[in-house]
Amino acid sequence: MKRAVLASAIGVVAASPVLAYAQSAVTLYGLVDAGITYTNNQKGASNVQQTSGKLSGSRWGLRGVEDLGGGLAAVFTLESGFRPNDGTSGQGGRLFGRQAFVGLQKSGIGTLTLGRQYDPITDLVSSYAGPGFWSPATHIGDNDNLNQTFRINNAVKFRSDAIAGFTVDGLYAFSNQANASNGTGFSNNRAWGIAANYVNGPFSIGGGYNVLNHPNAATNTGGAIGGASTTSGDDYSGAFFYGLDGGVARQQIAAAGTNYTIGAAIVGFTWSHTQLDYNDGSSRKFNNYDLNTRYLFTPAVTLIGDYTYTDGRATNLPGTNRANLKPRWHQFTLGVDYALSKRTDLYVSAAYQLAAGDASTRVGTGYQKIAAIASAGTASSTNRQVSVFSGLRVKF
Repeated sequence: MKRAVLASAIGVVAASPVLAYAQSAVTLYGLVDAGITYTNNQKGASNVQQTSGKLSGSRWGLRGVEDLGGGLAAVFTLESGFRPNDGTSGQGGRLFGRQAFVGLQKSGIGTLTLGRQYDPITDLVSSYAGPGFWSPATHIGDNDNLNQTFRINNAVKFRSDAIAGFTVDGLYAFSNQANASNGTGFSNNRAWGIAANYVNGPFSIGGGYNVLNHPNAATNTGGAIGGASTTSGDDYSGAFFYGLDGGVARQQIAAAGTNYTIGAAIVGFTWSHTQLDYNDGSSRKFNNYDLNTRYLFTPAVTLIGDYTYTDGRATNLPGTNRANLKPRWHQFTLGVDYALSKRTDLYVSAAYQLAAGDASTRVGTGYQKIAAIASAGTASSTNRQVSVFSGLRVKF
């Protein structure tokens, strides 16, 4: 990526006449992704839309580093997401909704950062799954957050440098709320996670675990996770099906994945498990099995294939019968990316989803079986949905 770098040298006068210089640099960078999307069924009708960020979220940012000497450096990142189709900010309207953190980096040890950041699974595991590198392959409702629907606020994170092929990543995000008399305040909307990764030549493997406590607590909108209502600042929704939005008492995400490079091909597999426990006593569980491949057909043409099977469970649902349901989804994604240059590329991707079992949403007093490709934006009125995404992506 070509970057515009603004560099300055700060002279520090020492006791001797020699001037010592601490080098600092600030990099302006970004990406703009916009295109056309066709969906065969959105609530019963086909749709052609001008869309933004279907392969990569559009963003601009500033990244800075200052050498403090002795292998120690100060670092920061401020990254803002936006939608090119209408110019509005992403991530609930936040100024720097994608990332906003500052920290210290020690060569040979790692980096400690504070602020709004990605979780450890995103850092070390998401790249093994379709959503991590090809967004239209997003798992149903992005239930495992491998497509980064939300980030983590109030976070302190440490990521180690690679040592003998191993990297570890740990995060704790504060609720920023005083403890209540019943002992629940401090844990009201906090999060933590840990992940590890190992790379050895063409083989790599990683795994991680995240926990969110009351992630959309109405009583603590300044906590670790943005709320799930209609107010500004939301970037979290903990429910996709059965007519629920909000009320999550606890979300747990476990994920593991692996890649192997064979010539011009990369073959990957990822498993993720998400459990959502609700305040009303119900729960939702998703097991996602993601098999994917990337093939460099020519230096300019990359072919992408992804299949995801999602096996779900919904237990003790609200209502007279407290229903238990078993939804399932199959999703196939095929794509091609053509590089016009090192900074500019064109892409086309097609996704097909089939909803099976009890894959449904609440309609009135009953349930209607639906398919819902996450990147399509609106669910189908039937158990099948097809979307074709095309776009132009420019990096700077």
